[in-house]
Formats: sequence, C-alpha cells, structure tokens
Amino acid sequence: MIKKLHKSGVTAAAGVQAAGIHAGFKKRKKDMALLYFPEGATVAGVFTKNKVKAAPVQYDQQALQQHDRFKAILINSGNANACTGKQGKADVEETVELLAEELNIQPEEVLVSSTGVIGMFMNMETMKKGVKAIAPEVSEFGGAAASKAIMTTDTVPKEVSFTFEVAGKTATIGGMVKGSGMIHPNLGTMLGYITTDVAIGQAALHAMLLKAADATFNHATVDGDTSTNDSVFVAATGKLDNPLIVSADDAGFAEVEAAVLSICSQLAQLLVKDGEGATKFVEVLVSGAKTMADAVSVGKSVATSSLVKTAMFGEDANWGRVITAAGYADTEYFDADVIDIAFSSKNGEIQLCEAGMGVVFDEELAKKILEADEINILIDLHLGTEAASTWTCDFSYDYVKINADYRS
Repeated sequence: MIKKLHKSGVTAAAGVQAAGIHAGFKKRKKDMALLYFPEGATVAGVFTKNKVKAAPVQYDQQALQQHDRFKAILINSGNANACTGKQGKADVEETVELLAEELNIQPEEVLVSSTGVIGMFMNMETMKKGVKAIAPEVSEFGGAAASKAIMTTDTVPKEVSFTFEVAGKTATIGGMVKGSGMIHPNLGTMLGYITTDVAIGQAALHAMLLKAADATFNHATVDGDTSTNDSVFVAATGKLDNPLIVSADDAGFAEVEAAVLSICSQLAQLLVKDGEGATKFVEVLVSGAKTMADAVSVGKSVATSSLVKTAMFGEDANWGRVITAAGYADTEYFDADVIDIAFSSKNGEIQLCEAGMGVVFDEELAKKILEADEINILIDLHLGTEAASTWTCDFSYDYVKINADYRS
C-alpha cells in the first residue's frame, strides 16, 4: 500500500541529507544543490541518448561503471558544462576533488550534475565558493531548498515522496526533478534524483530504473528537444535493513520495482505540467495497436506535433492534425481507414473521427472539453490489443518568449 508523505521528497528516506544555496551561477536564485549520504548509498543512473553528452554526464557514466557506493551528488544550475572539451572534463574532476575535501570523503564517492546554458566554461571560482558554502548546510530538512536550487526555467519545484511495504517493513521513497523545456522522449534537459531506504544491489536498482524511465520519462514530451545533460539517479541507503535485494527472485523486488515506477511516473507528469509556458496537460492514449512499439510511436508522434500542441492551446478541435501526426509515425502496422479519434476531459468526451473520417460533432461541446487544464487525446487504431500513453502539454505564446530570452 502506497501512502503519500508531506515531508520534502528527496530527504524523506532515512540516511539522506540535502542543501540548496545561491552560489553565484545565477544572479539571484538558488543555483547549487547537494545530496549527501553520510553512511553511503548504492546508486544507479540513466542518462541522455543524445550523442552530445555534457562533461558531468560522461564522468558519472564512467563512475557508475566502476563503483556502486557513493556519498554525495552535487548539482549546479545555470551552466550545463556541455560542449566545453577538455576544460569541461577537468572542471568536473576539480569539482569532485573540492567536494570530497570539504565532506572528508573519497573523490570516487562523488557524482556531479549540471544544467543550464550550453557552451560556456564553468566559473570555477564560483564553484569553489559554492562548494565551501554548501557542505556545512546539509541536513535532513534540506530537500525543499535543494529542489529549488536545481531549477532553470521551471516555475515550481517538483517533489514527491511516499511509503510502501517491503518484507513486512515500511519503506520510504522520495524524489525531486527539474525540467520545463527540452523535454522529449529519451529524457531532455531533465535532472531527476530519487532516494529510498531499501537495501538493494546496484544491478537490480539499475534494471528497475531503466525499465521505469523507459515507461515514464521517455513518454513525456514538452518541445521535442533532447538535451545533453539528462540524468536520473536513484540512491538506496539500505537503512531499512531489509534482506538485500539483488535479483528479481528476491523478496521485495516486485514491491520496490513498483515504487520506482510509481515515483518516476509522478515526477514525469510534474515535468510536463510545468512545461515552459504550458497551460494544459495533455495525455495521448493510443489503443488497438498491433504492437506496443506502434502504440508508443503513434503516441510520441502526436504528442510531439507542434500543430497538435498549438491546437490544444487554442482550444481548437482540429482532429486532422492528430491523424496527420499519427500517420507519419514510424509504425509497422497502420490503417488510416479504421482509426477513431476522440477528445475528453473533466468536461466530457466527444468523438471527432470514426473509421478514418470526420463525423458531425458539437463544436461548443468540443471547445468546452478543450477548455479544461487536463485533456485526453484518444486514438484507437483498431488493429490489435496493445496500448500506450504519452504525456505532453500545449504550446503557448509564453513558450516562445521564455526560450527567446533564455540566455538573457
């Protein structure tokens, strides 16, 4: 049984401390966060599939291949440290050394994340001052500050935490995520940090995270851009003292896997709801596909369509844009002559297309349905039994304004 907690997300689990401060990468707002595991934590991570990977992503990927236990994750916002060459890599290594010294831990126990403007060298004087300032600030009450410090164009911090049962004990899982633009399947300018008190091995944890990320974060899209810095980490402190979980056959594996999937789903939906300039949350539900791959492909194609997203903002029941986007999806099985399309929300449901052709519908009801802040686009391919959901948001005038002014 899952029970939501009111305590700050990322520090809800035992053995996790955090802090968030203004280091100086931004003019005023908090821009540095630290997660600290005094007794260590088993950590797994998944990263961007963009061929251009930021220096911290490259460092973390290698570190996680070499080690499974870590004590700290440092995050800065305002500078992505991407496309910075050898200097960027050297700056990551120096940052790791600086934090390790301040926390009196080993450099190999440190991971690093960055988000912000691409192509700028890191201001290491600011980094040094920030590391010295943040290290003494960590506490079990620092989760809220940390979630604010990782924000870039986000309008609100995004945190979730809840309890669940494992081997007769009450386990806790919590997390925070940042991301508002450049959100697209395969992650996108998105940083996520999940913590739990469960005792679990890295391989099992990684398998759970990989599966959950594919089913959640990779089904979320804001603008179709995939970033250089995307990273999602899950850290398990083992403070629950349950029998160690190392494989799918072990007691508690299914419960932990379900919890990781649930928190990833909740965090992914928070990302989309806070899409840059977004006024509506849109779920594209594709059913009747011959294969799961086809269901996913159609959903992502429709969810990424700028014309569909602007229609949602304009509250225009233009189903032609939906079927067009479905038609150019990369599918193996597709028959335009059998597709049904409908829109629904808390204000009702209306069918717009039947067997690939438009039907007469009530325009006023359609507009009322699209006036809601959460909308469903329902697509039935009538070719099989597979189904999939993709989450997106509308495109508003503010999206252009936010991104036109990003560097200023």
